[in-house]
Amino acid sequence: MKYVAIFHGNLNYAYLDEKRYEFVIRESYELILDTMREEFPDQKYVFEASGFTLDQIARLTPDVLAKLKAAIASGQCEFMGSPYAHIMMSNFPEEDCYWSLEFSQEAYERILGSRIRSGWNPECGWNRWVPHTFKRAGFKQITLDFDAFGVSARPDIRKVEYNPDKSMFYGLDLPWFDLPGDEKAIHFPFKNVVPGLKGFARTDRVCQAGVRYFVNMVSYEDYMALIKKYSGTGEGALIMFADDAEYIGTTAWYFLKYHNQPERVFEQNPDSREKLIRLIGSCLDLGGQFVTFDHACNKLPALEEKYQCEDLLAWHRTWATAWSVTPASKQYDPICDRIREKIMLAEKQGKTDAERALVRKAWYHLTCAENSDGRWPPPPLEVHPVNRAFVEGHIAQAQKALEWVK
Repeated sequence: MKYVAIFHGNLNYAYLDEKRYEFVIRESYELILDTMREEFPDQKYVFEASGFTLDQIARLTPDVLAKLKAAIASGQCEFMGSPYAHIMMSNFPEEDCYWSLEFSQEAYERILGSRIRSGWNPECGWNRWVPHTFKRAGFKQITLDFDAFGVSARPDIRKVEYNPDKSMFYGLDLPWFDLPGDEKAIHFPFKNVVPGLKGFARTDRVCQAGVRYFVNMVSYEDYMALIKKYSGTGEGALIMFADDAEYIGTTAWYFLKYHNQPERVFEQNPDSREKLIRLIGSCLDLGGQFVTFDHACNKLPALEEKYQCEDLLAWHRTWATAWSVTPASKQYDPICDRIREKIMLAEKQGKTDAERALVRKAWYHLTCAENSDGRWPPPPLEVHPVNRAFVEGHIAQAQKALEWVK
């Protein structure tokens, strides 16, 4: 079996203060880069980061950026891209999402030297136009969510797994359909998510256990049992990890989410390196081989079956609407709507290069203000002041860029 490991980096994380960015980069991202280079130099992996996250890595830790560039240049690491400020794409208009992807592509080209082929769709939030925005921004393939596909395209799975509560964070503890281990939709790419754009699906049946393994909520034995089961007959590939990289090296949100201890976010997770080595090594012991996402999408036989997903479904068996009904969303989204309306006027009125540059600047700040972690979590927890300041700062900058518009 070919395995795909996607380490999703996001410095726009809720409750993550900018003062802790370098700590997270070094304790998590650098740990992953070093461990894979030192222990598994012949095995491929995927490191994903938004344009914002890559900009912070370049600003704060140029030595870590050099390691990332070296891993990419060697062919061991595939870099995967996503919207610049980690927005829930399905909750905003198509044009906003395109610009957020475009700003990331420009950051990748500026820092890494090229635009990126593989795209990460945050939270797998779906709307029928989401894949079109990735294609428009130059991506060739994107991450998909099998669990959302299952309840959309398979009546037997829908009967067991469909979650009607569109405000729930998250649906991981709801019943699971007993999916056969050789399910082709988790082992082979979808040929045409939209014409010219491929996709490959993750499933929480495996991937959520990966996060929990690193914080001692799932045992090594149970995680490996899931990987073995969903390796099926060994044909195709399996995404065995595709979630927050921050849980490897730090505790990320563990103590807040499960113990209501907000003062204990992003602490050092000291046994992460050993756990990562054991995990990757055990997959190799199964006779596996690690490949890139690009390999899985383009070197494996593609499915003719159409990828189907009901609008506004998201990963973890929940809905994108759960992000749009929080108090912060209700506060900020109407403001963003008014800014967007003014941008539309500015696009018509802008005649000079300076005015067109201000329109572009407004798009940048608007899409940053749409950051998902600036709207999360829902009550009884509150959006952290750091995340509010990020959103409100970009709202102010977008408004300032449009002061000339009548």
